[in-house]
Amino acid sequence: MKKSIWLVAGVAVMLLGSHVADVEGAVNVQIHSRNGHSFVLESRPSFVMLPEQGFSVAVGSPYDIVFYNNRYYINQNGFWYRSSSYRGPWSFIKTKHLPSRIRRHRLEDIRRFRDTENRRNDQRHNLQQQHGDENNRRTLEQQRGDENNRRTLERQRSDQNRKW
Repeated sequence: MKKSIWLVAGVAVMLLGSHVADVEGAVNVQIHSRNGHSFVLESRPSFVMLPEQGFSVAVGSPYDIVFYNNRYYINQNGFWYRSSSYRGPWSFIKTKHLPSRIRRHRLEDIRRFRDTENRRNDQRHNLQQQHGDENNRRTLEQQRGDENNRRTLERQRSDQNRKW
């Protein structure tokens, strides 16, 4: 009993004596599969949809991750693993048991499709931003023109009032 009290007291002193530091940065998630393989994801991966293939692929991830039918599939060194969450747990899956939409493509092709679609998305984003910038420029020009018209009308009214 005495040992338990001293142990609790010691833990309390350690917790109260340590200060909490502000921590910024990415979340580091270490994922272990049931058969001992582990994958480390710094944060939730971003995915790009491949409409022609019917699945999404992770962008900017150190792993080849495919999202299809509410499941994540990760390829590591030629072996596939499956999970219902990007955090795992990951189960080994034989290539022949992959969904046919994924299995019919070589990994190199999936990467190429991902990169191509990601470039398209970047181009669309840039065009939308350019259109937005152009619309903002037009709006500012219109506002300036409206302000100039308002000032001109005020001068004309002021001149007319002086004449009367």
